Amino acid sequence: MSGYGGRPPSGWEDPYGGSQNWDAGGAYGQQYGYTQPGYGQPGYGYGPPGVSPHQSTGNGSTIAALVCNAVLVVMCCNVIALAGLITAAVALGRVHTDPQSTRKLTIWSWSLFAASVLLGIVLAVVWIAFGVMSDPEYGSSEGI
Repeated sequence: MSGYGGRPPSGWEDPYGGSQNWDAGGAYGQQYGYTQPGYGQPGYGYGPPGVSPHQSTGNGSTIAALVCNAVLVVMCCNVIALAGLITAAVALGRVHTDPQSTRKLTIWSWSLFAASVLLGIVLAVVWIAFGVMSDPEYGSSEGI
């Protein structure tokens, strides 16, 4: 047996006297060029290995944006992060129906996440600055 196309090499005889219907059960699959119903276009083969033509784009970035914005909402009660959370949730709902809208909403969600982080950093710096300035002993010269 050659292993290519289920045909033995020329001049080879079956020592067991079996039939010449090689690969009758389809052990090696269908011949090149055959496509299963619903997969690819007829007459163009299988396509790249491991890729289904019906498979949508990945939604890992959308899920990551959803989780990151949810963590900011829980930790900081940030309104901007809440908007990012809602935007990511809407994008996740549209993954299979509208991939272009999903991409735009995911970008918006990440942008809102970044704005929320920046707002949190600015508020933390302002809070620390007011805390330092409100200390009654800061800048006094009574102990000298």
